Amino acid sequence: AGMDDCLQQLLNNTTAFLETECPKVLVSKAIGYAVIAGSALVKLPQILKIHRAGSVAGISHASVLFEFVATLVNVSYFLPLGYPFSTWGENAFLLAQNSALYILHAHMSGGLRASFLLEASAACASGYVLYRRLVPDFVLPAAACGALGLRRCTVSCEELAGTLPMLLGLVGRLPQIAQNLRQRHTGELAFITYLLNVAGAGARLFTTLQELDDPIALAAVVLSLGLNLVIVAQILLLGGTPKKAANKAA
Repeated sequence: AGMDDCLQQLLNNTTAFLETECPKVLVSKAIGYAVIAGSALVKLPQILKIHRAGSVAGISHASVLFEFVATLVNVSYFLPLGYPFSTWGENAFLLAQNSALYILHAHMSGGLRASFLLEASAACASGYVLYRRLVPDFVLPAAACGALGLRRCTVSCEELAGTLPMLLGLVGRLPQIAQNLRQRHTGELAFITYLLNVAGAGARLFTTLQELDDPIALAAVVLSLGLNLVIVAQILLLGGTPKKAANKAA
């Protein structure tokens, strides 16, 4: 049932409305837009914490970079598909905030040098290429197909754009998780930001299952939920920047 049909049923026949899939549709839409509204500020606690501390101590550059690129590619994947904005719109707001966080991290860890400009330019170029679906289909080696359990070995640009954020999310979160374990604290990572990430991913899991028949989008949400849960657990168990490290950073 479509959104318009559900609203019409709700107005005309409440009993019939409750007996259809419409309640799930409306709940899913409401959750979807709530996720989008929350995403508009989800990175703000992290940005403010870095600004107040005047330091990016304990925050992995690789993690910040890959998260920025992952959200850029996510937007490039969803935009041409015509899916309802309620099913993916948080990525647009996350892209803006991750861009700010990426620039802030670069500024506080050595300045906006040529390497930063090169990284940012390459990321933007990649996003444009994937948005325009300019990468031709390519065939994976048979051994790789077998190892990954794929039904077919041909990969389209659309599939590449949908899969890359998962790989980038994994590659981006693992350095931060490893750094947290190595340094035995979580530095300037903001607990509220990652808790909101978990809540948002959990809500997005429901809306993806309800509204989309897209295994790539579903896998991305599940992976994001799992990785953010790990970092939330680390913040709770390991704590933030030790006082000595914080004094040195100041």
